[in-house]
Amino acid sequence: MTLWDELTPEERCIMINTLEEGYLNCVIGDFLGHAEADGAVWISSTDADAIRALIPRFAATVASMIERDLIEIREPDDGVWDNAPPMTDAEIRATLADPDTWLWTEGEAARTVMLMTTDHADRLLGRAIDA
Repeated sequence: MTLWDELTPEERCIMINTLEEGYLNCVIGDFLGHAEADGAVWISSTDADAIRALIPRFAATVASMIERDLIEIREPDDGVWDNAPPMTDAEIRATLADPDTWLWTEGEAARTVMLMTTDHADRLLGRAIDA
């Protein structure tokens, strides 16, 4: 059994976005998306009401994955992970509760919160290279 087998559909979507070093404002749209061109292209949902309805569920799921040391989130101003400090528990809770973390408005993101795997997750996924 692998880590992938243990993840819920929501967690798999989050982990895929994390492996792509993506942003939280893309996660729910990807989850609600659909394949086109015989599966060659994935179209993310832009339905703000549908995304908004899933924010509490995904916020709880991301919080759980952070607690399980699978992912980390940061909010770099310049899009460079290492330029943003790790978030405190209070900052994580506030960030995940903020709809601007999850939604696009008029084609723009109000917040750009990045996802990254932890060393623990990398080991579980077979991505870690031990020194």
